[in-house]
Amino acid sequence: MSDELWVVRAGEKARFVDEFIAESFVAISFVDFAPEDLSRTDEAAVRARIASPADQTYANQVISFAYRMQVGDLVVVPRVVGRHKDYLVARIVGPYEHVADAPASGPHRRAVEWLGRFEKDALTRTAINTLGAFLTIFRPTAVEAELRGLLTALSPLEAQAPRVAEAVPRPTAALEQPTAAATPVAVARPSLPLPEALLDIHLDTKGRARITSRHPALLMEQTPRHVDPREDWRDVPGIYVLTGTDVQQSITRTGNERTLTSTLIVKPWAYVGLSEDFRGRISSHRLSKPEWRRALLVRANGLPFTSDDIKYLEQRVHAVLEETGEVTLPQTTPRGNRSAQPRDVRMLDDCADTVVAVLRLTGTLI
Repeated sequence: MSDELWVVRAGEKARFVDEFIAESFVAISFVDFAPEDLSRTDEAAVRARIASPADQTYANQVISFAYRMQVGDLVVVPRVVGRHKDYLVARIVGPYEHVADAPASGPHRRAVEWLGRFEKDALTRTAINTLGAFLTIFRPTAVEAELRGLLTALSPLEAQAPRVAEAVPRPTAALEQPTAAATPVAVARPSLPLPEALLDIHLDTKGRARITSRHPALLMEQTPRHVDPREDWRDVPGIYVLTGTDVQQSITRTGNERTLTSTLIVKPWAYVGLSEDFRGRISSHRLSKPEWRRALLVRANGLPFTSDDIKYLEQRVHAVLEETGEVTLPQTTPRGNRSAQPRDVRMLDDCADTVVAVLRLTGTLI
């Protein structure tokens, strides 16, 4: 019996995971590339339709799911979304099958037996980054030993009961005083370990901070909204993060004395984009996005990023920010070009961690 380890995504933001659990299967779509029943064709026929780098990526994943995955293999399904911060584990118990008129999760299916789950907090940063790759199905070979170590002590698949907070004694009625107004401020705690970064920082007379990172080799600049980036940011490829603060206030009246309670919620927000001409892009965003306060510009401090590099890095920084749970991301997930072929995925994952570390340093994240 085979015992290979695979990662299969349950759609964007794990939106099909409940369907996977309820009906005991995993599935992929790729209907634009391979809509037919793949049990009636073979790997060579699938490869024969490759006409572009995007087709190559699709073909590799379809072939893995239909022909390489075997009964007995183990599957990890990420469920890092909302209140869930875990990864589900299943064993393949059936051959490939094609489901006509399937839902959005896809017509290509494998029956599974759910074995349990493990928490995201149990993983190293390298494993988190590996499992965060944008492919729908892949082999996590770089961290397979670490993952297999966790498979020996899985938690039940059912959600755990929330821990009950210890009750805080209330003062006696004689000591309580009516409160005219109270303004608690909600502050989020970091949900991810803080990535380490060694940075050199120089602040110029216009308030622009030049930030250099040696490993990975990055050059960054934090620019106030009203100030143009330096001239050397013209015509270079990279990504940027626009940041601001969202403030919400909720007021309620309670009790016979009509006690006024005011809750102030302060939460940072961010917008991630890519550009090959930062000066022009930042100028246009002053008109189209007037609410942002600062921009963090990011480029390679050595061999320039390629177009595919910045497409991958844009998506990865957005994903890491989303995982923190500390920042509002009003934009939809940057899709970029799903066929992008970055030169060094691990290096770009490290770049994304460093960008988040700089955002913490500059006060964008708590």
